[in-house]
Amino acid sequence: MSKKYDLTVLEILQCLQRGEEPEFKEDFSGFSAEEIQQSEEKLGVVFPEFYKQYMMQYGRHPINNIQDKLCEPSEIESTYEYLLEDIDSYIEDLEGVSDEEAKKMCEENDIYRLCQLPKENWNIITDDYILIACENQGVWNAGYLRKDLENGAQDPPVYISTNDDLITFTKIADNTEEFLKYIFFMSTWCLYDVQSFDEKDKILNTLKKNNLDIEKMTDLGVNFCNDSETNELFVCLKDKNDTMILLTAQLT
Repeated sequence: MSKKYDLTVLEILQCLQRGEEPEFKEDFSGFSAEEIQQSEEKLGVVFPEFYKQYMMQYGRHPINNIQDKLCEPSEIESTYEYLLEDIDSYIEDLEGVSDEEAKKMCEENDIYRLCQLPKENWNIITDDYILIACENQGVWNAGYLRKDLENGAQDPPVYISTNDDLITFTKIADNTEEFLKYIFFMSTWCLYDVQSFDEKDKILNTLKKNNLDIEKMTDLGVNFCNDSETNELFVCLKDKNDTMILLTAQLT
């Protein structure tokens, strides 16, 4: 059959490399095991095996920085460390204000609640996350829950910040591979002159018109299909609110 579903990370990369970006035609490499181990030792965690293998094989591939950014191992930090860097300025905001005003500030922004707690009690407000990726303008950050890594989770979920801060996170993907597909979804949008559809009826009609498996393409998450006969790539994102976006791209 000409239609290939459930593409692996490597198969998606091979499709996206058929775009017009000249740097995608160059040889690329990953990071060394030593670089990744140094990051693990600095953070006091062990990264999931899938993540480590991807970074060692494809970590320096331009796909990882064309829209959203996968952090280099040396750039990876925890949310607690980032919060510690800024906490003093928020403490200063609370100085000299009335108790009533301080209470209002704490209700509006959890960072002020953190100011009033020792770091060892921050988990009352927020967990610590190991950040492996960010949006290119810093709108969101994504990473693993530190507790998952410390507890030896083999293929843990990836979480994303939701309030343009480093306090409130929600799960975006069940594992690293599924998260990478979100990164590749945005890369498809950037690399190709895509057709995009965000109305459910139009999406279903487009899938039907191209004889695609609607159930596979509208599963929760990001779903890829490569049609080798027409040389097209189809990518459909569906979130937990049943919102969908379909991209179609003509491969070269």
